[in-house]
Amino acid sequence: MAHKRTARSRIAGAGLITARRHPAGYLEGRAVRGSGRHGEVLASFLQSDVQGDIDSARALLAEIGAAERGEAPQPAAIGNAYSVAVSPEGVTVYNAVIENSRPEHYGFDELRQALGTWIAAIERARRNPA
Repeated sequence: MAHKRTARSRIAGAGLITARRHPAGYLEGRAVRGSGRHGEVLASFLQSDVQGDIDSARALLAEIGAAERGEAPQPAAIGNAYSVAVSPEGVTVYNAVIENSRPEHYGFDELRQALGTWIAAIERARRNPA
């Protein structure tokens, strides 16, 4: 009998976001269908705060690695619209612009996968600047 996958397991296997270059030239993040607010917040954070800065994306990956090794976390960072805090329990992303916004928590693997998707999009955009 074949294993029946739930919608949640399909989403986890596919990641939370997609990334592409928008016709206007910037990187656009989109939530994977069915990921809801969890994917939307992450896509919006990457688009508005990480943008096309591969060094920022890699620095966040390094912070994840440090937290997993039990190293002391860096203070929360605030970007264009979001505040990000890395702790031993995961990563919390909070919209610092929208009043009464709820923080969204991500596991290390979720954020690592999204950053991998984002970095790949940045690299594609660099190879094909047109």
